[in-house]
Amino acid sequence: MLRKTQSVTIVATLLAAATLVATTAHADEWRHTVFVYGMGAALDGTAQVGPLEVPVDLSMSDVFDALELGAMAAYRIENETWSVTGDTTYMGLGGHSRTEGGRVKGDVDVDQFTLMGTVGRRLSERFELLFSLSYFNLSTDLQVDTTAPVSGEVTTRTASVDVDWIDPMIGAHFELPFHEDWKLNLRGDIGGFGVGSNFSYQALVTLQWQSGGSVGAVFGYRLIGFDYEDDGGGSSHYERFDLTEQGPLVGMTYRF
Repeated sequence: MLRKTQSVTIVATLLAAATLVATTAHADEWRHTVFVYGMGAALDGTAQVGPLEVPVDLSMSDVFDALELGAMAAYRIENETWSVTGDTTYMGLGGHSRTEGGRVKGDVDVDQFTLMGTVGRRLSERFELLFSLSYFNLSTDLQVDTTAPVSGEVTTRTASVDVDWIDPMIGAHFELPFHEDWKLNLRGDIGGFGVGSNFSYQALVTLQWQSGGSVGAVFGYRLIGFDYEDDGGGSSHYERFDLTEQGPLVGMTYRF
């Protein structure tokens, strides 16, 4: 397992190097945008530490009832051919489940930090290919309460773990202006490929408003998912997080 400081350093160094190359080459051609936004996110999937497993299954109608808040910021520099983007996200998430007639109750709490560095190559006016390195850090607490059917006695088991990894990702970004001040952005990425996680992905849809001034607004929906597994050298150390986080976002942009 990578240490957190090492993992952040790898992604941050790649991002800084790409940005330095961009800003030193014909600086007057580059456009800069800062994004600051909040996201309501709900958790869906399965978390397991050793023998302790908590499944969390949400329907779309449950998503908005289970939303918890996250904070995000991004910086993008681009010209007619290349783009470099740094995106950092923090979310505090939770989920619950009941099984076996309500006798078993599971709770999972996840604090997630994500840092993504992305380099994009524009193939047309509206379409670009993306390559990213994404650092994930999860601090997870699990609790399972089991109620005996006859005595009603409650047995509680808990587990806590902190894991992190880096995923390479490939993706695409499509931009569709449909009004003088509005544009629709569609982004999708897949990654992992067994390097960090088995598989990871994200989908991002945003509606961005930008008038003649520097300040704008952004509204959208984001989905982040991953399937991370570590056998830990034995069943008692086994860890798996097959989770999807999704929810609406709203924020502001500053262009210079």
